[in-house]
Amino acid sequence: MTGNIRSYLIQPAVVAASRDFVCVRLLTYESKSEYAFMEQLLGVAPGTLPNTVFCILAPDGKTKLLRAGRGPRQAFSGARSMATGLQRIAARYPAIDSESRGGQPLPLVRPVDLALNVAASDNRPLVITVGSDGRQLAEVHQKVQQLAWNAPFVGQFIYGSTTQRTALKPLAGAADQSVILLVEPGPFGVSGQVVGQLDHRASQEQIQAAFGKTLREFVPQQKQHNRHIELGYQLGIEWTTVVPESDRQSVRAKARFKARFQSQR
Repeated sequence: MTGNIRSYLIQPAVVAASRDFVCVRLLTYESKSEYAFMEQLLGVAPGTLPNTVFCILAPDGKTKLLRAGRGPRQAFSGARSMATGLQRIAARYPAIDSESRGGQPLPLVRPVDLALNVAASDNRPLVITVGSDGRQLAEVHQKVQQLAWNAPFVGQFIYGSTTQRTALKPLAGAADQSVILLVEPGPFGVSGQVVGQLDHRASQEQIQAAFGKTLREFVPQQKQHNRHIELGYQLGIEWTTVVPESDRQSVRAKARFKARFQSQR
């Protein structure tokens, strides 16, 4: 889900409680297979999926522990309620292994342009890992994931990854030898400013310092909804999804807003 700085999902208590879960962020209209899965999860007619879905499943990946809905607000009254509810559910399903969280893979959003868009929507800084091939990328990921799942960084960044330097074209300031880029997304998610970067020689301490500096200095953008959309139209910015948007209310609202904007030009 896209969110703002008041979202349940970035509150510290919820982030802490969520670490006992496998958190999967499905991207609604950016994957045909994920779209079909969410239609089934929500129980809606084909081609009518709304733009947000929230549910908690048992470890079998099928049994719903909560009724699926548009978001956590339909299941929990607030961040505290959600954190408590997550803790209660997790207690019913104790972990069966001792794998360290630092060994978990990065929660990547691919491709880079989509990761940039998600970071702008969620008002979070973006980490992009770069490698010349899969082997080098795996080495970089091993360094980054040691930080990604631990305080104070867990839940605070969006992560992207690529083996193609051309994918970094929307980013201002990316050096040719950098393998870890820390990025402040632009307001519309089609551009970004590199605010920190490291090459393959960077130590774990240097990476941690760069992450900390980026997080301390990052200021979430305050966006006024209607003005933000209007400015996007003025600049000719309009995101096209892999699967056409099927949230009827959202589609109608966008059509009305666009028609009103065009009539005023």
